[in-house]
Amino acid sequence: MIESGQNIPSNACLNCGEIVSGKYCSNCGQKFQPTKLPLRLYIEDTVETLFNIDNRVFKTLKDLFLRPGKITKDYLAGKRATYLPPLRIYLSISLVYFLLVYLTDSREVFFANFGDGELTEGLGKVIQYGLFVLVPLFGGIMKLFHKKRGGYYVEYLITAIHIHSVWFVLYSISAIITKSYKYFEVVEGTAGYFVFLSLDFLIKISVLGYYIVYLKKAFEEKWWKVILKSFGILIVYLFFFAFLIVGYQLITK
Repeated sequence: MIESGQNIPSNACLNCGEIVSGKYCSNCGQKFQPTKLPLRLYIEDTVETLFNIDNRVFKTLKDLFLRPGKITKDYLAGKRATYLPPLRIYLSISLVYFLLVYLTDSREVFFANFGDGELTEGLGKVIQYGLFVLVPLFGGIMKLFHKKRGGYYVEYLITAIHIHSVWFVLYSISAIITKSYKYFEVVEGTAGYFVFLSLDFLIKISVLGYYIVYLKKAFEEKWWKVILKSFGILIVYLFFFAFLIVGYQLITK
């Protein structure tokens, strides 16, 4: 640790004194920068500290959508510095999604579509927090369906986290589309109504299609096996998802 008033080399970390060759100190991790910062750099540093936005965010989102399965395979192969950690991706995206559900007053929460039925704030919270159990369960179900393949549970857990992260993004888009449809009061039978239905259908197909492709890329099995396992995993998962909702409704009655 550097003491006040101590003379140190210009290329040394101001926190621990280690010689720095890059942007960050390899010993303590502090960013290498002068003590007196102009306002612009101070604001940039504050924003970076608060949100920790770097090129990994865009790289993670791009590969997550455009190259299904790649992030999971790279992470398990030890290539982890390029992407955001799986849990951080999940927490960030899920937080945005459930905030959108609240702001748009969506009647659809993840896989549950309540239509004109009653959707209480408590039920929305149950689904949100219940997913912290359901996502690991989804990983366990995948492992059971890939028993012959073997592998550690964590492989399937990371796959489950990545898949759910993409699902949250797709359902976020769906919530925005639905809110726009209601806001502009689109009339049934019009061109706008047809566009809305087409976009909503495309989102629903994407949820299923992406999931199947992701399992294909991640586990590299034949298509017919992937499709059968995909539907089997999803059916079992949705059973537990429905059990969560029905259980809450029975308890609160």
